[in-house]
Amino acid sequence: MAEVRVESLCKAFGEVGALHDVSCVFEDRRLTVLVGPSGCGKSTLLRTVAGLQDPTSGTVYIGDEDVSGAPAWDRNVAMVFQSYALYPHMTVFKNIAFPLEAAKMHKDDIRRRVTETAKILQIEELLKRKPRELSGGQMQRVALGRAIVRQPDVFLMDEPLSNLDAKLRVLMRAELKHLQRQLQVTTIYVTHDQAEAMTLADKLIVMNAGRIQQMGKPEDVYRRPANKFVAGFIGSPPMNFVGCQYDPENETLSGAAFDIPVPALWRGVLGGGPARSLILGVRPEDLVVETSPVSGALRATVYVIEQMGREILLTAMLGTDPIRAFTSADATLDPEQEVWLSMREGATHLFDGQTEESLDSSEAYKA
Repeated sequence: MAEVRVESLCKAFGEVGALHDVSCVFEDRRLTVLVGPSGCGKSTLLRTVAGLQDPTSGTVYIGDEDVSGAPAWDRNVAMVFQSYALYPHMTVFKNIAFPLEAAKMHKDDIRRRVTETAKILQIEELLKRKPRELSGGQMQRVALGRAIVRQPDVFLMDEPLSNLDAKLRVLMRAELKHLQRQLQVTTIYVTHDQAEAMTLADKLIVMNAGRIQQMGKPEDVYRRPANKFVAGFIGSPPMNFVGCQYDPENETLSGAAFDIPVPALWRGVLGGGPARSLILGVRPEDLVVETSPVSGALRATVYVIEQMGREILLTAMLGTDPIRAFTSADATLDPEQEVWLSMREGATHLFDGQTEESLDSSEAYKA
């Protein structure tokens, strides 16, 4: 097993920059998830670690070895792609055994390793089948088996569950999490699905426009986002954002459709500083929906009511800004009804109106 480290990594395709001075560590025996929107550079970073493309500048280390110029086959990494890439004319046994046969391993050792791998993945009964006889989930397990059987230092996974249906994705990500902990292999996993990222990761690295925005434990990134991008990308439904002005004389936050006291959490941070443009952020689960006036609450008008079984997801309009909040499934609400949205104590976020960086004074969770 090995730690993976990248230092000052840059990658350009012609005049288009894909990675900009990226530095991070993928800890030994941990599952690190690279997450971000399409085009953010996460797959480019993964492929550069794999040796499938060379960096424009910067260094890649696997363990203590600089592998920046080494070919993929000399890095002892195994990659699982979005496409299963199974050989249709081979049995499952042959598909899993292929990398070992290519390495000219003894037949008895190949049989033992494939059997052990199949047992780990619970696909022993599938070894004589061809890929056309398998379901999507079974094909994904075979693709994983072909990577596991090599006993690599590092697993690299590029959106391996994206071809599965929603229910099977949930089941497979639990299996992947269990498998990684069982094998204790350093794993780098790429996805654009933030729910998948949150549930799988020991460590989360959020990327945008070729740069790392924030890294840390999933719960820390969720609770203490470094900027508006991270706050809006991590979480479903996403965080609510409302532009406002800070009035230091009256210690209020004023928007187009509200005027509320500065939350206690932020009084020390804002202090007696100058008036400034801010962005108020609050997650839907941190809003309490009231049907009668509440001091310090946001007065809004019901726009859409979505019944989700155990709860209702309410979209209300605060002036021209949509605000989402959860409320109990038995709540009685009607379109155009006035409601008051109270923010739970300590659950608000403030971002600079210009830089969109969090005003949180702690640097602990920032990249």
